[in-house]
Amino acid sequence: MRTPESPWSYGLFIPHDPRAVGVVRATIRHILKSARLDCLVDTAELLVSELATNALRNTTTDSYVSVDWQPKPPDFRVTVWDSGSTLPQPVQAEADDEGGRGLALVESCSDDWGVVDYADKGAGVTGKAVWFALAPPKAEEQRG
Repeated sequence: MRTPESPWSYGLFIPHDPRAVGVVRATIRHILKSARLDCLVDTAELLVSELATNALRNTTTDSYVSVDWQPKPPDFRVTVWDSGSTLPQPVQAEADDEGGRGLALVESCSDDWGVVDYADKGAGVTGKAVWFALAPPKAEEQRG
């Protein structure tokens, strides 16, 4: 598999609307397929869906999603920015819990992930950015 040789970045403002999560998934799918990074589509869709849903459930404002590719080393990164002040933490969901598995999925399915806190540091800004990174498999991993 050949990965894109130049860096690129896309951004998407998402309204505080439940339909936005599906739009984000479809956008990620289209971007990755256009970039010939099909091997990342399913995982990226799952993880961005979790982060966009968390932003929708835990805030009352619009959010922003950035999608970035760096070719050396190969790194696909998705960041969901929202105005929420509560920093997310992965939790151990019980078997009968209806939710609570989103960040555990992000943690176990991504190559890396994290949270950047934008709490008011004198500039009147609040919110956070939750991100995950995926690296495409190396060519020798795909053959065998």
